Amino acid sequence: MSFERYLQRVRVCRTLDVAAFVPWAVGGEVVGRIHRERIDALLAPPTPFRRAGDRIVLDGLDAEVRSAALAQVAARLAAAGLARPPLGELYPVAARPDGPTLLRIDRSVVTWFGVPARGVHLNGYRRTAAGPEMWVARRARGKRTYPGHLDNLVAGGQSIDLDAMTTLHKECQEEAGIGAALAARAVAVGSIRYAFQEGRDCKADTLACFDLELPADFAPVPVDGEVESFAAWSWHQVATSLAGDDVWKPNCALVALHFLLRHGALDHQLSLAQRTALWRELLGEASA
Repeated sequence: MSFERYLQRVRVCRTLDVAAFVPWAVGGEVVGRIHRERIDALLAPPTPFRRAGDRIVLDGLDAEVRSAALAQVAARLAAAGLARPPLGELYPVAARPDGPTLLRIDRSVVTWFGVPARGVHLNGYRRTAAGPEMWVARRARGKRTYPGHLDNLVAGGQSIDLDAMTTLHKECQEEAGIGAALAARAVAVGSIRYAFQEGRDCKADTLACFDLELPADFAPVPVDGEVESFAAWSWHQVATSLAGDDVWKPNCALVALHFLLRHGALDHQLSLAQRTALWRELLGEASA
């Protein structure tokens, strides 16, 4: 049934085995999780990390010192083939979403260190004589992660010193050729949080979700090579794809389901009880 398949799409993003990871802290506050099988490599000298009871601690007097120390460790791990090379895009590390930045970390090792990250995802749609349609992206076949998978119209990580709306405008232009005036019409519709495990990586994200109704005659175009192509699908096609075996980037499937539920596109196939249960799963409230 579609309901069970939709639940599977959501639960793929909630597979973190917390017991397999060790928390690491800065100034007494936990900021991430590192897989137990990586601890020896992390603590191999020279390293600014040390054990402290049931956690790993990063010492350093200030954010700059800590950032430089972590960058050196990340470079050592990359040189040994244990982590990906740096990308030059920095993310903030904080103990709380609204807390101060305690240090910076390169995007390439965010999941290695299990640092919570933030991103923006945009569902673009249009109204046609045949009914409403959603723009679906096909990721480039050469991408390092999830090549050729289905994706939201626009999505991107939120780098340090950028807020969600600024990130959205940047990604709209870079990925889909959506100009600032059109991107400014995007409406914030909530957020999704999840934590899942990919091998020994911990991916803990908060996604700011946006809707953008596009003109019927507007078509997005790939700009920066992140996307292979865009296609306008009826909402029924999107629902059928998510209920089937099409390969979606896991977190993008969540955002698409979030859209379909809010717009009533699943009302005809799911009961109220099923839609409520799916909504609670999406928002992480199922076990609350």
